[in-house]
Amino acid sequence: MKRDYTVYPSMIGSESGIIWSYDNAQITSIFDDTHPLEVSTSKCNDQSICLWYVSPLWQFNDPIRTKYALLGEWGKWTAVSQQRFISITTNKEKTQATITLQGVASEIVPVVLFNSNLHSVTVNCSMSTENGQANVVVTPTSVICS
Repeated sequence: MKRDYTVYPSMIGSESGIIWSYDNAQITSIFDDTHPLEVSTSKCNDQSICLWYVSPLWQFNDPIRTKYALLGEWGKWTAVSQQRFISITTNKEKTQATITLQGVASEIVPVVLFNSNLHSVTVNCSMSTENGQANVVVTPTSVICS
């Protein structure tokens, strides 16, 4: 890369959301037309790999309008795949979301989520010995695996 770039969601056919680098899901930023991604030659050059992920933000129907996003499986190039994350459902009141994962019985899967109250949260989900599934339950105040 020979010069710095400013990248907007509309430039890459993306929607607004939360963005993070492949090597650190603990540092997230808003990614929209007023908060573009600044790509610097000091970080992205011939000696480095630069990869960012963007996830849509969803909003709960709580008094402070908590937002959350599924960042995906930590340590994978494809952080979110249909083979791993088989459904995302929200209750009628929009106060809880359930993300269902599929895997091998007893497999431990590190899942990273963003919650505007809790920031980046990693939960280690153990797949059921019965059906190889687990659920991540997200609320305005917690992220747990069941």
